[in-house]
Amino acid sequence: MNYLSSIVRRHPKKTIVMVLVLTVFFAYWARQVHMTTNIKDFFPAEHPQVLTYDAIEEVFGGAELIMVAVSNPDIFNYNTLTRIQQLTTALEKVPGVYRVRSITNIEEVRGSEWGIEVASLLDEIPRDHGDLASLKQRVLSDDMYAGSIVSNDATAALIITEIDPDADSVAVAGQVQRVVDNFAGTEKVYVTGTPVLNDVLAKSMMADLRVLFPIVLLLVAVVLFLHFRDLKGVILPFVTVIISVIWTLGLMGLLGKQLSPLNSVMPVILVSLGNAYGIYIIDRYRDELAGELSSERALENTLLSVGLAVIMAGTTTIAGFASNISSSITQMRDFGLFTAYGVMVALAISLVFIPAVLAVLATKGRDQEAGRIVARRGKVGPLERSLARLAHLVVTRSGRVVGVAVVLVLALALGIPRLSTDSNFFNFFPEESKPRQAYDLVREKFSGSESIEIVVTGDIREPRILQAMKQFQDDLEATGLVGKPQSVVNLLERTNQALNDGDPHMQVLPDSRELVAQYLLLLEMNSEGLLDKFLTIDYETARIQALVQDSSAAGTRQLFEHVNQATAKYFGDLDVEVTQTGIIVLMDTLSQMIIEGQIYSLFISLGSVFFIVRLLLRSWEGSFLSLLLIGLSVLANFGLMGWTGIALDIVTVLISSIGIGVGVDYSIHIYSRYQEERREGKTAEDALVDAIVGTGKAIVCNAGAVVLGFLILLLSSFPPLRYFGSLVTLTMLVASIGSLTLLPALIVLRSRRIKPVVKLSAN
Repeated sequence: MNYLSSIVRRHPKKTIVMVLVLTVFFAYWARQVHMTTNIKDFFPAEHPQVLTYDAIEEVFGGAELIMVAVSNPDIFNYNTLTRIQQLTTALEKVPGVYRVRSITNIEEVRGSEWGIEVASLLDEIPRDHGDLASLKQRVLSDDMYAGSIVSNDATAALIITEIDPDADSVAVAGQVQRVVDNFAGTEKVYVTGTPVLNDVLAKSMMADLRVLFPIVLLLVAVVLFLHFRDLKGVILPFVTVIISVIWTLGLMGLLGKQLSPLNSVMPVILVSLGNAYGIYIIDRYRDELAGELSSERALENTLLSVGLAVIMAGTTTIAGFASNISSSITQMRDFGLFTAYGVMVALAISLVFIPAVLAVLATKGRDQEAGRIVARRGKVGPLERSLARLAHLVVTRSGRVVGVAVVLVLALALGIPRLSTDSNFFNFFPEESKPRQAYDLVREKFSGSESIEIVVTGDIREPRILQAMKQFQDDLEATGLVGKPQSVVNLLERTNQALNDGDPHMQVLPDSRELVAQYLLLLEMNSEGLLDKFLTIDYETARIQALVQDSSAAGTRQLFEHVNQATAKYFGDLDVEVTQTGIIVLMDTLSQMIIEGQIYSLFISLGSVFFIVRLLLRSWEGSFLSLLLIGLSVLANFGLMGWTGIALDIVTVLISSIGIGVGVDYSIHIYSRYQEERREGKTAEDALVDAIVGTGKAIVCNAGAVVLGFLILLLSSFPPLRYFGSLVTLTMLVASIGSLTLLPALIVLRSRRIKPVVKLSAN
């Protein structure tokens, strides 16, 4: 700190110019940062589930689906069917679309004089009411169409759009939405599916940031002004956080990284947290000036006294965020890395740029602050009086303070067993929003908008294997967790029925290998591409596809348990390999990774913070007490999530690293000031009173800025971000209040066990 103080005081102008030049450089690259919501971006490139998913897409075509639902009191009328046909044709022309299926182009297997033919269900749209009624009865009585292409009550029809595996699904979703918007009519049209939600999510979150970020800046500025009562106290911490955001986004752009739903809150985090270091430095600088020191000497004393505490606070915050680097979730690692980098920048700017500016102002004679502060030195404001009363209460009623804190934390912690996880992006939308309404409609009328893919590898022409697939599909459908599963089994059954004069009783699988081979040959000859989405050309790999009814964490967990049981039951004694994949599988895998990553992150961040605090404070007591306080804050946070039903998802999972890395700062500043006062010969009680009153002002200011910054997220249009804002607010309040009450109370209790009580003076 001596060396740093010397450099800053000798070369303040060069320091300022260097920081500004680097800021311009990073600002250029920051423009390259956009939003990504592709779920595969959360996984490492070589993750087994991603490799399996990509391989299946490569073989069978797109597994990502966009659902366009057309709603009308009765879709079996000429105008509605015509509109569905027009939409189907238009969507087929969208770049990146692999295949489109609807009632107007779906194929069926029919008998013919040559054996079978594969033709469109609708050769042309009927105008006659009798023909329309006949078509309606025919479609609704066929389980191949009812509930999958047309709703069972005939009030909705589905246009299923499969995306090319090599296309940008989010970009395709945007084009699909534009096509739908151009088709006006009396029918209501809903668009949903993971790519659509990702597209809306990316645009909406960026729009949220554009609105919320300036509000956060404004509120932080207001808090700073109320605390310092001058522009210098506002501008310097304010510039610090702006620089840290620019440098962080600039590094992301330079490295080709993008924002995601997980790290989209990073700018708000940096603004809310990054001003803390500047607050402590400027606050201590003003205190030193109040001692009638020269500006230069006050600056030197500030860096030597509070500088170490600022470094400790910043280092623990960096460690808390950096603990996410251990996560197996790619976007979480990026969040941890770049947020830690942003905090490091804010710390460095506070220790270098702010003192350099103060030094320049002082040398130019512009600093009139010393006189004003000395003039106000004898005055005690309402905040100081409140902190003094609080300090007196804590040191005289330390036992009660500890007891109340323990009871409150335990009451909240009892909610931890109720904590759940969820990685479903659909929950990012409120129920009244259009994307959520579309999602709910497709779930209600059809079978959902995400599919599970079951891939069977073996000799698919073997009747025993086909029969096992049939039993597996029937078993899966009977659970009600999915819609009607589709595979080559359904095509073979329809072929057998068609070759037997359409007899419904003959809708069964062929019972010999030779018949299976013949049927497959007939299907290949009569339809180009019909088999491609269900069976490879070598007949070695077959795909079973089913739309999932409930894509919540609980629903998918139940589904996978049943799939595993059915797989063992029907394929256990066959020479086949059965694999599960699909967007729904990726979501479930991500949910599990969230839990595992949270556990690792907690242990790593707690261990790192303890080591750093022990190394810098050189006190076992300070290390244990600081860690205890932040541990209680995290317990309270997770307990509240359990009690309120807030799930641990890809946004709220960040709470623990923020709570540990940032919340411990308050304890460090209190304990560091306590040590400083003790070195001057004061008793434990007197040292704690001075620490609470002296450092408490900066803590209140910092906590106020953090709380207001995160509370702004309550204005977000996405529930997880609102939950995130409220939970971080709770964690910061618990940590800051605990550092001013519980931490001093524990220190007092420990000191009284070592030596007799030293009574406070009457004043």
